[in-house]
Amino acid sequence: MVAVSGRALAASARRAGLVPLVADFFADADTRRIAHSCRKVAGDLKRGFEWETLAPALAALAEAAPTPLLGVVYGAGFEDRPALLSQIAERWPLLGNDESVVARVKAPEIFFAELARLGIPHPRTVMDPPAQAGGWLAKRQGGAGGSHVVTSHVVTSHIVTSRIASGRIYFQEKVEGRPVSALFAGTGTSTRVLGFSEQWAAPTSRAKWRYGGAARPAELSRDLEARLTDSVERVAECFALRGLGSADFLVNGEEASLLEINPRPGATLDIFDSEAEPLLRIHLEAVLDNRLPTALRNLPAASASAIVYATEPITVSQTMIWPDWTADQPGIGERIDKDRPICTVWARSRTKVEARRLVEERSSIILAACTGREGGT
Repeated sequence: MVAVSGRALAASARRAGLVPLVADFFADADTRRIAHSCRKVAGDLKRGFEWETLAPALAALAEAAPTPLLGVVYGAGFEDRPALLSQIAERWPLLGNDESVVARVKAPEIFFAELARLGIPHPRTVMDPPAQAGGWLAKRQGGAGGSHVVTSHVVTSHIVTSRIASGRIYFQEKVEGRPVSALFAGTGTSTRVLGFSEQWAAPTSRAKWRYGGAARPAELSRDLEARLTDSVERVAECFALRGLGSADFLVNGEEASLLEINPRPGATLDIFDSEAEPLLRIHLEAVLDNRLPTALRNLPAASASAIVYATEPITVSQTMIWPDWTADQPGIGERIDKDRPICTVWARSRTKVEARRLVEERSSIILAACTGREGGT
């Protein structure tokens, strides 16, 4: 498994009775405990995956496999460089959507044209800078996590101008609404929506839409849920999507606009996964056997997870003890820069509101412990 962070995929693999081998940018302490073998890919989040450093990590994992390798499952980190998927597929079976599918889904001029053809509501989207900058957003093609989204007032900057020239930026009219994500699985010809969650941002002065967390279930009327389900099914089948994916909407009252499709397992794994029905098993059954579940069952009433970001540079102390409601736990002595992820916190409760309140409380506890402002670490 390879992703920006592979811990959630590895945990789901263990629940599915599989042996995970993980390559990611963090090699967190709990990922190392879960995985049979774990390799930290050289590089960083800003630069992203590069074949020169990714290939040796994957080769080392394949060598460490205790049994014949089933294949490679990927998560976040490839939407802006789908050619890497073909390079992976030349050496190992790729258990997910191939380069051509990801490239089409992440090409704004193709994706939004198909939405228009299908009659699925979406924000106005153009490739050239709009004449009137007000009310528009600039987005990086293939970007993930929300940090790549900027308001239109920066579109004349040198950085954005250079990205426009390279075809990496597109422009989308800003619409109002609450972020709702649909988790789905597809076989390429059929699709099943597995659940809906609501997301929120953890904004900074430079990244207003940075991903903060998610909670389920989303509050949707039956009619709106049915319409969103129909939209996801038609788009997924239009692009022949296989395996787990997610569709991101902005919901305003009873109306919704589709923003994007993530054609791989994503950020809501933690709140939908379970021992009874591991999502990775669902992913592999869809990809390898063309089989889809009828629904997700045996889930707690509500669940939430959130990323805890450093508010200042920190170094993880030797006395730091990670509570059992944390994941993606950095190792002792690791230095974490301001605005970088420290860990993930999660909570289960009777209601979505209570679950989100708990993860917010737990985020504060972790920040206080890591900054030494409450008892020291």
